Amino acid sequence: MFTYIGFFFFLLGCIPLFLTVQKSSRVSREQFRKGLRNSAAVIIIDLLIIIAFNIFGALYTDLLWFENLGYDKRFWTVVGSRIILYAVGAVAAFVFVYLMMKTSTQKLSTGTPKYPAIIAVAVALIMGFGISGLWNEILLFVNRVPGEIKDPVYNKSTGFYLFTFPLFSAVLTWLFSLIIVTLIAVIGGRLFGFIGTQAGKSTITADDFQQIGSLRGHLFFLASLFLAAMAANSYLAIFRLMYSTEGVVNGVGYVDIHYRRLAYIVAMVVYAVCSLSTLLCAFSAKARSAFFGVRHNSVQWGKLFIIPGLAAAILIIVIGIVPGIVTSLVLTPNEITLEKPYINHNIKFTRMAYGIDDDNIIQSEYDAGRDITPSIVDQNTRSLENIRLWDPRALIDNLKEQQEIRLYYEFHDVDIDRYHFGNDYRQVMLSTRELAKNDLDPNSQTWVSRKLKYTHGYGLVLLPVHEFLPQGGPNLLIKNIPPQVGPREFTINRPGIYYGERTNDYVFVRTSQKEFHYPSGDENVYTTYEGRGGVGVGSFMRKVFYSWKFDDYRLLFSGYFSPESRVLFYRNIMQRVRNLAPFLVFDRDPYAFISKDGHIKYIIDAYTVSRNYPYSEKYTGDLAHFYGVNYIRNSVKAVVDAYDGSVEFYIVNEDDVVISTYARIFPGLLKPMGSMPDDIQAHIRYPVDFLVVQSQIYSTYHMEDPAVFYQREDVWQFATERYRDNFQTVDPYYVMVDYPEEDGIVFSLIMPFTPRNKNVINAWMAGICDMPDYGKLRVFTFPKGVEVLGPRQIEARLDQDTEMSQAMTLWGQRGSRVIRGNLLAIPLFDKKKLYILYAEPIFLQAEDAQLPEIKRIALA
Repeated sequence: MFTYIGFFFFLLGCIPLFLTVQKSSRVSREQFRKGLRNSAAVIIIDLLIIIAFNIFGALYTDLLWFENLGYDKRFWTVVGSRIILYAVGAVAAFVFVYLMMKTSTQKLSTGTPKYPAIIAVAVALIMGFGISGLWNEILLFVNRVPGEIKDPVYNKSTGFYLFTFPLFSAVLTWLFSLIIVTLIAVIGGRLFGFIGTQAGKSTITADDFQQIGSLRGHLFFLASLFLAAMAANSYLAIFRLMYSTEGVVNGVGYVDIHYRRLAYIVAMVVYAVCSLSTLLCAFSAKARSAFFGVRHNSVQWGKLFIIPGLAAAILIIVIGIVPGIVTSLVLTPNEITLEKPYINHNIKFTRMAYGIDDDNIIQSEYDAGRDITPSIVDQNTRSLENIRLWDPRALIDNLKEQQEIRLYYEFHDVDIDRYHFGNDYRQVMLSTRELAKNDLDPNSQTWVSRKLKYTHGYGLVLLPVHEFLPQGGPNLLIKNIPPQVGPREFTINRPGIYYGERTNDYVFVRTSQKEFHYPSGDENVYTTYEGRGGVGVGSFMRKVFYSWKFDDYRLLFSGYFSPESRVLFYRNIMQRVRNLAPFLVFDRDPYAFISKDGHIKYIIDAYTVSRNYPYSEKYTGDLAHFYGVNYIRNSVKAVVDAYDGSVEFYIVNEDDVVISTYARIFPGLLKPMGSMPDDIQAHIRYPVDFLVVQSQIYSTYHMEDPAVFYQREDVWQFATERYRDNFQTVDPYYVMVDYPEEDGIVFSLIMPFTPRNKNVINAWMAGICDMPDYGKLRVFTFPKGVEVLGPRQIEARLDQDTEMSQAMTLWGQRGSRVIRGNLLAIPLFDKKKLYILYAEPIFLQAEDAQLPEIKRIALA
């Protein structure tokens, strides 16, 4: 609707133009030109009104959303910064372009034209966006927390590379763009002015040539600025060597430090000398003649290219040829010796950048235990009682069949958590029941149903990971609608899910239309939203702007609204946190838990990342949203309430200088870990994405000896397992581990490793989830030369087992399908040895129903 209104408003603005064109044959040329100017002014004003309305509407509706969450200061920090920076960038661009064009056209015989101001304004309006877009880099620079670690080559702190270097590089790119755009504007403006002076002339006079030739000084001046920027870029290139990929590893190598750095210094001097020379030529005709052979009415073309050619030759030799020769004749024959100190630097800084250095990792080596005796079982009872038998992919199919209850409910995924049941600390699986409106009956797909009636999902299911019923189904501790809660440890006071992982639309609550709450037999139970989420839409102004935002005219004309009515939007929890903290990278997998006050809440892990950490290897692994970064910290936990949509951000790694800087920029947005309630701390967990990144880097960077690292003698890889009919890489999984030195069982995220191109397991990494050691990594290795069967070999043993092979073949022939679940490697300890117990659930699923049930548990 509003699109059509905007288009109609634009057409109204075009009416004067249509009338002017229609009268063109009946008015004088001067009147026609005046009419065109007035019509153009009307159209411009018309467009400005449309743009202003859209900008104001977007800012106003988002401001109300930020205010509802209590983060209006965060809103104004970003918006205010962008406005100020836009104004600064636009004014600077306007002054520069206008002065250059004004001085370049002031000697034209037709007088001083008006177009320099118009072009300068147009350029300024565009260039202002470039500086405005640097708000994040500028705020980081202004509020930077100095890093204590310094690089071993230039003695610059990590803060320089994280905050200062990115800003200088971005501003320099903006300056290059401004100089080039100004050059085009000046040349184009002069040509336009020259064409204007030729109107009515039959010949070109010497004075005309002089007007064109007077542009020389401006061209030399702009060239001098461009060369000065190139000199600055050469200076930054010295530090850009910290990300060099020319050597054995990322970072400054032997050739970089001894030759390329010198080459960039030479380049900086060459560009600076050339810049000063061209600056002198901009103001002196004698200098132009002496340096470049450019005279009043002639050009010595041979002399014109001597200085640029000499400068280019020097740069080609020092930057391209010399390092290549040194690499071939000096480095390559002696690579390991010459690159050894730089490999050391890369190993040290990469491990620090990814949080896998000695400050964060505890490494232990255990002998491999072979026979699991009753004594070992007794020592690891708590671990064995928490083996996850339910594969999440099989469980979700089962839950969809049994617990979605209605077609319009949906289980999106299964989350893994842990709870205290009395004195027992148990691992559980749970899944929230969200609303899938697209699955409503077609007759119910009305605006009232979708926006006012069906507003939320309802409840969740929860089960122990290790229990199943006699027929093989899950033993649900929380199930059905309304929730039937078994253990007294759980209370669900707010089962409504207004905000979730699959909730992507907007709805209106507290209207005269009752909201559908849940089905009860042949009838439905209705409710009215009682939370503090959403934005009030009681006033006419708010209705207008939210109608515009959602392009939904029904809000203006519906009779269901009252002064208490509210609109809930940005209900997808991922979109919600990204809008609040766009400077963070968020984990792919939010997970739900039940809080002490009976609310369903989500925890979303957030990361600070950078591509500018010195001497660190770039991530090129499987997770696309981290591709190219070389610094990562899991520094923030975002907590979102599924009922009222409130969002809290907690800093869980205060040693991260990046998140400490953001805490300065946005006071009140990021809360310290100490303010996180205990019932939330009890459910934070080490994130899967983070361990994937760390373990992929650690698979190479556990080698700290430069010679071993250079030869890649001990590279690890992720273990593989079978799922259904295919082999796949093992994903990290949560287990309860009874570490020998710990008093209680510890909830951990683990990843098993095998040597490259081998199937035996040689190590595994564990991320600790429980306080007070949350965030620590533990790595357990077996002695070299000791073979411990890996997951793929265990799968082969299972295939070779006569009894199991016959049983699975028989099951698969009776209208059923055999599904082999995750093969989990469970660590068991005694004082001196580490045992690996493999457990794989085997499911049977009928071909005509997605209802997998556990039929066997294979142990090895």
